[in-house]
Amino acid sequence: MNEVYFSKEIEGILEKTDFGKLGQKVAIKIHFGEDGCDTFIDPELVRKVYRKIESLGKEATLVECNVLYKGSRTNSTDHLATAKKHGFSDMKIAILDGELGDEYTEINGCKIGKGIDDFDSLVVFSHFKGHEATGFGGAIKNIGMGLGSRAGKLDMHSNVRPIVSKLCIGCGKCAEHCDFDAITMKDGLAILDSTKCIGCAMCIAVCPNGAMKIPWGGRTAEEVQKRIAEYTAAVLSSFPNSIFINVLRNITPLCDCMGMKQKAMMEDVGIVSGEDIVAVEKASLDLVNQKSKGEFDQMNEVDKENQLVVAEELKIGNREYQLIEVD
Repeated sequence: MNEVYFSKEIEGILEKTDFGKLGQKVAIKIHFGEDGCDTFIDPELVRKVYRKIESLGKEATLVECNVLYKGSRTNSTDHLATAKKHGFSDMKIAILDGELGDEYTEINGCKIGKGIDDFDSLVVFSHFKGHEATGFGGAIKNIGMGLGSRAGKLDMHSNVRPIVSKLCIGCGKCAEHCDFDAITMKDGLAILDSTKCIGCAMCIAVCPNGAMKIPWGGRTAEEVQKRIAEYTAAVLSSFPNSIFINVLRNITPLCDCMGMKQKAMMEDVGIVSGEDIVAVEKASLDLVNQKSKGEFDQMNEVDKENQLVVAEELKIGNREYQLIEVD
């Protein structure tokens, strides 16, 4: 049975986690939080893990990919500025899918940020919270959705093409940056040819007015959960020795991608870690449901357990675990 450690403080996790098993170039997957959010993962917690890894003579780098929607993390320049604004300025950071999110490597049909090839080890440091599409966001979503390139994120969310909304001002930047001639200008407006569009979502990145929209309802919650788990499996196939840390603090109903302040829906629980991603996620979900007396499970209608069932079926982990308290 997989051992999962639980501690009120990060020091207990640092004591029990074997960072020595990692290679020399360690990617620490982080979600820096959208501008306006203030409940993202505490950078001081990240800093302690970062310094622990470097104290072992290894090179640590915080890694992320750009987001699909128009926001403060749509391109690498703005993304890095947001990370620094949120307190991550004294650690090395790499945005893996390039300035506009179009650089990727394909692993088992999944489009992963190309820079992942620069690392030999992975630590997944996740803020555990609710999520409107997948029920909850933890390590699986942090890897699967988080390390997907812009085209990968579009695939996971909808598997359809962007659409042109009424916000189009006819500037032509989308057509200028489309490498597949899928966008033309007619009567001062952009026209998208879905037969030529490959779903790279570059038009979303370059549109200055947010006119290129994402058809969010293109997949059911179950389909989104499955595709995210498949992306997670693709990433983990390159990193057989990985460490997963879930922070069960400032637990909010919605994701840190929301550019607004959210109120924590329950008391802080602690920090969970382990080497089996599914066991860590299951332990986190159980602890949060126990602490909230089931309120977390009832906050949205998405079947949260389904994400773990799918991940287990993909053989990336096991839901059975032994919880070891280290306080």
